[in-house]
Amino acid sequence: MSKTNMTNILIIEDDEDFATILQRTLEQDGSFFVSGVISSESEALKHIAETRLRDCDCVLLDLQLPYQPGDKSVNSIAGIRILNELRKTYGFYKTIIVLTSSRAQQDGERALAAGCDGYLCKRAKISDVKEMLTELKMAIRGDVIIVASQMRHVFLRDDISAKEARLLDLLADGKGWQDIARELGYKTSKAAANIGDRIFDKLLTPQDQEEILASGAKKRLRAVELWLNRKRQGGVVVNSK
Repeated sequence: MSKTNMTNILIIEDDEDFATILQRTLEQDGSFFVSGVISSESEALKHIAETRLRDCDCVLLDLQLPYQPGDKSVNSIAGIRILNELRKTYGFYKTIIVLTSSRAQQDGERALAAGCDGYLCKRAKISDVKEMLTELKMAIRGDVIIVASQMRHVFLRDDISAKEARLLDLLADGKGWQDIARELGYKTSKAAANIGDRIFDKLLTPQDQEEILASGAKKRLRAVELWLNRKRQGGVVVNSK
């Protein structure tokens, strides 16, 4: 398989051994290509500013990173700052998966608010690494949205994420599922539509659902209408708490 047909992945991770395992395992799969491994916040921000990640399909991001290569101390919110830059400054709406050793609820809430697509806790036991990597591959392919069991109480709630908000905005602009899949990094138009259906369920009340069923109206149109009303009224909450 040529590199152009592979999922291009950037790893931002300061643990050299873990990054090596990640790269080796992903590239052995045959459908992933690791375009780079970055070990510090400053390097990551410089790389993002210079390349805008134009050819990148997925970022695997550690939360705790040193500012400069070789620094002995790490900052617990370095990854959050990078995530915010990707989403808010550069409009990178492709897949971002957090890989971290943190089980702290606050870190999960910050990552969610900044717009990550998945949140996996690194496994301490060697015997658990294979399972974690299997979950990771599924998340990268967009088959599922992966959240570590320790953090599901944080992630499984009704807020609209930055990426979900962008999907709704694209629908409101008349974009089809194929265009949305291409812009937001979903593998197929069907995958984008499935994500969209879950977002609609966040917006629609049980009464809305009943009315749609009775009238034969399209759920998508009603959900987009509600979304635009919320934006006009200033009632949009994008993953804040």
